[in-house]
This record gives sequence, C-alpha cells and structure tokens, in this order.
Amino acid sequence: MDMEENRTQEAPLTNVPAVQQQKELILLELPEEHRRFYDRLREKIQAFIREKGVSDKIASYVLLAPDLFVVLARLMLDKRVPMQAKAIAGAAVAYFITPLDFIPEVVTGAFGLLDDVVLAVYALRRILVDVDERIVREHWSGDEDLLGAITRVVKAADDLLGKKILKKLEAVLFHRQK
Repeated sequence: MDMEENRTQEAPLTNVPAVQQQKELILLELPEEHRRFYDRLREKIQAFIREKGVSDKIASYVLLAPDLFVVLARLMLDKRVPMQAKAIAGAAVAYFITPLDFIPEVVTGAFGLLDDVVLAVYALRRILVDVDERIVREHWSGDEDLLGAITRVVKAADDLLGKKILKKLEAVLFHRQK
C-alpha cells in the first residue's frame, strides 16, 4: 500500500480546522417593492449630487449606499447565513433606517450616508468571516467589485468621517468602549 492509499484509510484528523461544506448558490430576486425603494434611493442620491455639485470622489462613496443596504437586507433573509451574521447585517440595516445617527441625513442630505456606508462596510467585513464570500457576492448588485469597494471604503474611512466618528461607529458595531 503506498502513502496515498494509507492516508485515505486513516481516521480523520481532529486537530485540523473544519472546512465549511460548499453550499448551493441560490439566485434571489429583489422583490418589486424593494427594487422600487432601491431605485428611488439611488435617484435621490444622484439628484443631491447634481444639485450640490458633490465631488466625484465623495459621490462614489455615497452611491454605494443603496447597494450596501440591499446586500445586507438580502443576507438577513438568506437561510444559509448564520444567525450571528444576520444580526450584524440587521444592525447595519437598522442604522441605515434610523434617523438618529452620527451624520444625520436630515441635516446633511446625502453626505449623511457616509457614516452609513462605512458602518455597512465594516459589517460586511465582519460577516465575511463567517459567510462564504460567494454567498455574499451573489447578493451584491453594485457595479464595482464587492471586495474592491470594501477595501476602498476602509482605506478612506478616516478621511471620510474623521477618527472620532469612526471610533464611535466601531464601538456601535463591535461593542467596543468609545
């Protein structure tokens, strides 16, 4: 018996980390009422950008908001996503919806979505620890590559929000002391 055959007959190793079974990918369509919400939100953001003359750099971050909101909402509904990841997605969705946040949209318009975008990206980074990247990608509607968008936002977070607000967002999401 050669070494290859011997390895296959040995008992499974107990000190090797478990590997998640590959899960079947399921195509989820966004319900019509959610699609309309998504389209209306994107249109409002684009109108704000045109009216206020927002720089292309800031606009590129703000326009991620609808895509991030949708991917998080879809992850909350996906049966393949563990409860802890769903809870993180739910917290980020709730932050999008609540009028009380660190940069309120009521006061600042679409600029107020910057903290929502950063919080959503931090949530997705945490979710990707527990959820297969392919599952998260299948829910992504954005034009930009999901991991590229996450990396871009994380690198710019300090400049977009400032260290003080960023630390508060991290405290909200990761339950850290401010």
